Amino acid sequence: MSLRTILLHAAPDSGFNDRLAFAVGLARQNGATLKAVYTLYPAGVPRVGRALAIYIKEIMREAKEKEAGLKSRFDAAIAAAGVTGDWVVVEGEVTPELREATNFADLTVVSETPEGTVDDDLAATMPEHLALACNAPVVVVPTGKPVPARVGKVLIAWKPSREAGHAVRFALPILAGADAVEVLTVGENGRVPDASGAKLADFLGTHGIKATHRHVESNSPSTAIVEEATAFGADLIVMGAYSRSRLAELVLGGVTASLLARPPVALLCAH
Repeated sequence: MSLRTILLHAAPDSGFNDRLAFAVGLARQNGATLKAVYTLYPAGVPRVGRALAIYIKEIMREAKEKEAGLKSRFDAAIAAAGVTGDWVVVEGEVTPELREATNFADLTVVSETPEGTVDDDLAATMPEHLALACNAPVVVVPTGKPVPARVGKVLIAWKPSREAGHAVRFALPILAGADAVEVLTVGENGRVPDASGAKLADFLGTHGIKATHRHVESNSPSTAIVEEATAFGADLIVMGAYSRSRLAELVLGGVTASLLARPPVALLCAH
């Protein structure tokens, strides 16, 4: 299996250039086509009330004005990289439109977008919404950090959950093309290390992927993952998303919520 179609969230937020660069590099590395979806309807705004109708009309007018400049950047980027691509403009709201489009793509590239402009605020909830709702993996690209020209080193943040298993299987084409892969397991509160990390490294070997396993002890798995990603020089982290409920993560804190909010590098996640 290989990557053939990469879906890109196209919008005029501050993360667009970074996620475009990442998506183009990933498409070039895998010989994939890049499909950008640009939506006109503002996210999260109900279609009721005259006042809202006026607001929506203004937002959509602005979106149409901004579209040409973004498309020019997209066209220039794929031409420079020698990548094929499509630019699609739709009238609908971004979340359901992208969720529908993910059914026909191998992965989707979105951004961690800091608070700033209205466009940033509209894009901010995209990572967790898609990670929970779609049937394909989502890559969350951090905004304002160096973008690798290719994915050379991949860190798998592993635990034996359904979600982590999905993420690894979705990531197999990327893992196969990487220069180095590390499986990281994190032990909390002095628990006996789980043997599944070493088993996963062996399983990847059956796919021709040479992976190493590293186990660390930490009471903060998210901190341990960030520190190991830095030490390893990872270009991408692969992990399951929300192995416990989203509400529990929001109330109690959790690895998914923490890394989606502040990813140290691009993050491939799946639920």
